[in-house]
Amino acid sequence: MTAEHRATLARWHAVAVAAVQGERVFKDYASVIDGVFFFERGDRKVRFSLPPKGGRLRLIGLGKAALGMARGFRACLQGAGHDVDDGLLIVRDAPSSLASGERLEPWQVLLGNHPYPGIESERAARRLLEFIGTPRPEDRFVVLLSGGASALCALPAPGVTLEEKRRATLEIMNSGAPIAEINRVRQQLSAIKGGRLAAKLEPAKFLTLAISDVPGDDPLVIGSAPTWSEDIARGGGRYVVIATLDDALDAAARSARAEGFEVAALGRCLDGLVEDITTRVIREIERRNGPHATPRPLLIIAGGESLVRIRGPGRGGRAQELALRVGQALAAHNAASGFKSISGLVAGTDGSDGPTIAAGAFFDSSTMSRAHTVKLDVARSLDGSDAGSALETLGDLFITGPTGTNVADVLMVVIPDR
Repeated sequence: MTAEHRATLARWHAVAVAAVQGERVFKDYASVIDGVFFFERGDRKVRFSLPPKGGRLRLIGLGKAALGMARGFRACLQGAGHDVDDGLLIVRDAPSSLASGERLEPWQVLLGNHPYPGIESERAARRLLEFIGTPRPEDRFVVLLSGGASALCALPAPGVTLEEKRRATLEIMNSGAPIAEINRVRQQLSAIKGGRLAAKLEPAKFLTLAISDVPGDDPLVIGSAPTWSEDIARGGGRYVVIATLDDALDAAARSARAEGFEVAALGRCLDGLVEDITTRVIREIERRNGPHATPRPLLIIAGGESLVRIRGPGRGGRAQELALRVGQALAAHNAASGFKSISGLVAGTDGSDGPTIAAGAFFDSSTMSRAHTVKLDVARSLDGSDAGSALETLGDLFITGPTGTNVADVLMVVIPDR
């Protein structure tokens, strides 16, 4: 893969991420008019009245995107002469002001554990309940919810220990279960998920603004639904999803088209086991590289979250494993078709893939030949769940640092000329 191809893929990934970052989303789609907060993005709309005189506007942020969302929401308020009274954010990555001990904004920031709940997650959850205290009818809460919230803010249900909750979470995640099933288990073991946090906000009215990282953008699954249950809409709660994987994919596709690429937008199809997704990706490449292909360069783009069964103690995440498997499969494709210039990227929109510092990884038609050159056994790496180490050896890791958002993974495959 040339440096130019890597730069192009990285640029489109950045465009996808920017389209779902909290600060930008509020700037582009939110407003405050006459004491009412409005959000409108396509058919996703909500209006929420700010507190009456004597009431407090209180902010709760849970998840990887909480800080950016909080800053975007506050800027929207300040543009209309309003502000947040106080707030508490539970995040994965510490802002520099937290590290230095400064308090530059009207909210506290706490760190939880991720991807598995830990003692910091429990401490943060207990501090959240202290922060909520006894809400009043004239108070208003805005809950900013995003991916990672389930692990970062974790309070076990009565009779369940943190270690039991952590062990159950670890076992089901390592089994390759889909996120909806994982979050159902989390809800059953939690004192705040499954709508239980919403009950603690009553009698105040509250609004949840969510960035979705789950298939279907289901409020019952996002963040394990701390503020959502079937009867929330009939009570004092409102809920709207402000950014999704579709928004990210659409932005990257528009950027590629503007650069002269034909785009095959496959949507949210990265579901199921990583081995099965690899097969589907290769079939799509073969189909798009058939005898009737147009001569224009092509971008194949898709999103979602593959399922990976942990087989060994290696290093990596689902995006890295998918990248390495597609690179491995391309070798057979090349032998059959003689096509040599395919390149691609699989990366999380949050900037981290599993418990690693990499967002994901590049792959191309030369992945296997380069592995043979350095005597790297790709099959053995995959069998040991060690895609990350193999990709590091190949120089194919994609590192962005924390992005401040999370809407699952993006896969991009480029066929430069056909």
